[in-house]
Amino acid sequence: MTTRTDTGEETAPARRWPLLCVLMIGGFTTALNVTMLSPLLTRIAAEFSISEAKAGQLATVTTLSSGVMALIAAPWMDRYSRGAWIRFECALLLLGSLLSAFAPSFAVLLMARIIAGIGGAIIGANCLAAVADLYTDPHARNRALGLIGTAFTLGAVVGLPLLTLIAEAASWRWAIGLLVPLTLIVVVGSFQLPRSAHAPGGSLWRGWATGYARVLRSAETVWLLLAMAACMVVWFGWLIYFGAYSERVYAIGAGTLSLLFLVGGGSEIVANTVAPWLLRWYPARWVGAGAAAVLMLNLLVVGVVYTRDWALFPFIAIASAAGSFIYLCINILLLDSLPGARGAVMSLQSGSIEIGGAVGVAFAGGALAYFDDYETVYRLLGVLAPLMVIGMVLSLRRGPATGTTVGAAAASGAKR
Repeated sequence: MTTRTDTGEETAPARRWPLLCVLMIGGFTTALNVTMLSPLLTRIAAEFSISEAKAGQLATVTTLSSGVMALIAAPWMDRYSRGAWIRFECALLLLGSLLSAFAPSFAVLLMARIIAGIGGAIIGANCLAAVADLYTDPHARNRALGLIGTAFTLGAVVGLPLLTLIAEAASWRWAIGLLVPLTLIVVVGSFQLPRSAHAPGGSLWRGWATGYARVLRSAETVWLLLAMAACMVVWFGWLIYFGAYSERVYAIGAGTLSLLFLVGGGSEIVANTVAPWLLRWYPARWVGAGAAAVLMLNLLVVGVVYTRDWALFPFIAIASAAGSFIYLCINILLLDSLPGARGAVMSLQSGSIEIGGAVGVAFAGGALAYFDDYETVYRLLGVLAPLMVIGMVLSLRRGPATGTTVGAAAASGAKR
């Protein structure tokens, strides 16, 4: 089957797979950029003689700057092509990564991570929107989204263990430098993406305000964005501090920590493979809500059921799989919530991810500084998990422009 893009170009099946590979590398690079500090925190803290909680704020500024950039760019996302946006963002990510690797002080590293955060802000959003451009069949699209989700996951399965080993063999600076060749590959591949967006007429700045208004009028979209933000508060809160938690509480070494990240990433791959099949039978909204309940329970029993070093393996496996289910389900619902403005919606999705992640890392870091106990921090994150379910349920509210329930099409499509 041949797919027609918004500009009328046709993308043959033989071209879709190479393009999908480019998008997967983009997803991998984006995920690695925002999670790479987890196995590097203790080394960065030691080199600059700061606390691990303070070093963790590098992740806060990375995600916060990404979120601000995504919010600013959202109304213009459908004005320019996916490829143009990817190349612009990759240039900033490349600069931020190089500056991070050569940072002479913590202040310079902080600034470098801000630049890298801005650069990685909407690469993933463009990759997800491009999938919807390339695939019109919902089941084929969901499978492709699962592959993009797997690419994000591989940032943990391959990226984080590799970073851990590079940092152990050389330094955390060489580990951060891994982003440079990956970013260059995405830049080259982005030139092959079809022109799936066109510039509308009218004022650039008026279009910016109009684009925001269009998305914010969709009640379903707004509640789903809030659900995604809540998901990222919990997700980043436990993931960024997982390496330090494992090392400090259970004296886990680099080899075991790499294996733990591999188990977590493998669980995400399984979830991304199973989810598209499961969504043929059940609505995405309820699958996501069920996964949120599992994640909540998993965090609440840290220090109660999970009390031994070997228990870190089931913990990260369950947390990773549940998070992947939630992430994929909310993305599917978002792509269907406002099809005419997918670029803007997914940019705001990226903003929700980054701002939610920044809040999650800041919350976990602040709680760690106050309680000085990782297990208490994880249980507090579990208390926040129901916010995801609330957002997904409230997204069933009626839309302002129609008399039908917003999101009904997405829910019914998932059951076809």
